[in-house]
Amino acid sequence: MFFEVVKDREFSKTDILNQKSILSLVIVALVATLVSGVTGICFQTLDHWAHNTKINELFVSDWPQRIPLKGPVVSYYYGYYVVPVLLSKWVGQIREDIIFIWTAFGFFLGFAWLYLALNRKMIFVILALSVGDTPRFLKVILSNLVGQPYEFGDFAIEPWSNFENLFWVPNQVIPTFIIAGMFVYILKNKINAEYMVLPVALSFWWAVFPSVTSGTIIAIVVLRKWIMKSWKLDWSQVIKLVILPFVVCLPVLLFYLSHEHLPASGFVWQFSGSFGNRMLEYSLNIGVNLVLFTLVYFYFQKKIVSVLPVFPIFVTLCLIMLFPLFRIGKLNDFLFRGLMPCLLVAGIYLFYPIAAVSNYKKSWALIRRTPYSLVIVLLLVSSSMIAGGRLARAIAVNQVTTRLFPDKVAFKPIPYDGYSGIYEALQAKWTQEEADQYLGKKDSFYELNVSPLNSR
Repeated sequence: MFFEVVKDREFSKTDILNQKSILSLVIVALVATLVSGVTGICFQTLDHWAHNTKINELFVSDWPQRIPLKGPVVSYYYGYYVVPVLLSKWVGQIREDIIFIWTAFGFFLGFAWLYLALNRKMIFVILALSVGDTPRFLKVILSNLVGQPYEFGDFAIEPWSNFENLFWVPNQVIPTFIIAGMFVYILKNKINAEYMVLPVALSFWWAVFPSVTSGTIIAIVVLRKWIMKSWKLDWSQVIKLVILPFVVCLPVLLFYLSHEHLPASGFVWQFSGSFGNRMLEYSLNIGVNLVLFTLVYFYFQKKIVSVLPVFPIFVTLCLIMLFPLFRIGKLNDFLFRGLMPCLLVAGIYLFYPIAAVSNYKKSWALIRRTPYSLVIVLLLVSSSMIAGGRLARAIAVNQVTTRLFPDKVAFKPIPYDGYSGIYEALQAKWTQEEADQYLGKKDSFYELNVSPLNSR
């Protein structure tokens, strides 16, 4: 299938990256890897306890991974970790340089696709990553003026931008960047949308919720295309580009279904707490984004010829509206991580019209064409204020500033061997319920029929 894509001639030769573009992308990828907290050079969020523990646990144990040591096969996504850990096993120690290079290479690929999708305008790539955080910025202002707008429950109905998620789950942000950039690039150049099925299938073990939501968008777009063709399809291509990649997902799906304890799930109104408060939370965090995205998109659709097809953004906005109504996970990871591709596709769509012009001067002229366009774009860009704060934190709190200003900055990288395993780390740093989500089911179909026999 890889060679099928390589042989394709639909991709534009004008989009070949020159040396200047490659250098810019390398620099941005290295910066993203540094500030994300990978390898502990800069500030690390709580989730790095889980990342580092999983790296160490995979390094010291045999595969497939089991919890406890002689228990059932663990049921969780490890796709990001296996390559750097495998290389570390070969050299006999955990190599942070390998982890750093592996992560930076992933970011390079992701930023390259976003860069091409947004007509080589890196500023708009960075701004697109921050899309989705406007309600969080408004809540900061509201809380300082009148107090908290609603009560915080035991789970949140609050989307986080891809920039925010970069500091928490770089393992899931990388495939999200790649898929969203590829998808919009394909839409922009009217290339076969079925090509997107394989990247989504390959990301399933890296980022389960982003692959589900991005896969939903792509599935709807492809099905609509087939319906419009009255199902008169080249079925050999359908088998190669759609059915085979779907089959690739089945062993991983069996892996995920081998849970001993399923995560908390259900519609948000099925959980305890004030329904009115929850709807207020939904209206502010989801409603504000939907209104803002709609205003910006349709304003530029009327004023500018260079816009992307409307159906994919319509589907994306519908998913942004509907997916937050269903909760999966103790902290609602389905929303935090699952909306990442939706917000990034929306971000690319919103900035594409002003990135499609020849230079930044013309982009700025389009933005300030009317007071209305200036206000809605500035409101959209306000989401980057949260990203700016996170970036400032990484610059202020890191190993370099700790050595230069030991009395003012206290930072210690999270160890890899702080806990004996991920189960213990989750028990200590999160909750028992979240730890149980990793437990596989003894004698599950996956364990009996898929995992290696000699490992039992």
